[in-house]
Amino acid sequence: MRLISLSADLVKKLEEYITKELRPNDKIPSERALSKQYQVSRNTVRIALNQLFLRGDIYRSPGKGTFVADRMSGRTDVASSISFTKQMGAMNLNPKSRIEELKQIAVPEKIAKHLRLDPGAPVFVLVRLRIANDEPMMFERTYLPADLLPGFSKKLLGTTPLYDLLDKHYGIHIATVDETFFADLMGDEYAKALNVATGSACLKIRRTTFTDSDRIIEYTKSVARADRFIYQVHHANH
Repeated sequence: MRLISLSADLVKKLEEYITKELRPNDKIPSERALSKQYQVSRNTVRIALNQLFLRGDIYRSPGKGTFVADRMSGRTDVASSISFTKQMGAMNLNPKSRIEELKQIAVPEKIAKHLRLDPGAPVFVLVRLRIANDEPMMFERTYLPADLLPGFSKKLLGTTPLYDLLDKHYGIHIATVDETFFADLMGDEYAKALNVATGSACLKIRRTTFTDSDRIIEYTKSVARADRFIYQVHHANH
């Protein structure tokens, strides 16, 4: 709890420093320098910087350093910001995705409306358990239009994160994302999958993802552990 408190306090101090002392695209001091300046551990600095990164306040350039983001430019990579793999990696956690199920079905009416499809249209249902540092974090059920994804398989997903696969393999570019968040209590299915007691607090997320041609490519229902999962995003493009 003390580490969380220290990192939250450091986030506020870094926000003030960035706002008052730096301009967009200015380089941020190294973890070592910030650790010395604010008299905290490098691990605390790393956690605080990751929070700012996930919110879109800063960006990283491999081999060059960390820089202040231009929040007015709208040049955030949407696919990266909503990727569980990239979010967990940014927090120095080891992310894994375990595919529980992948099948093609005729889409039921209540899901079809979220995908702008006719009931009965073919869709893939992808069920995944999201894991960080060998601990279950989130349970996801994703619906994807089958007509856009020929050859979609566990084999492809086993080697490439979903959003990278859409982009690089299928040429599908994500433009915008609509998400709804709400608190709830775990039902039996989710509690068992996430290794918590039934009735535990959870965060539920509903995501609708649009391509650059305004076609809905994904509708996902997620349940995340409230005691482990922090979900912070900044969605923008162009």
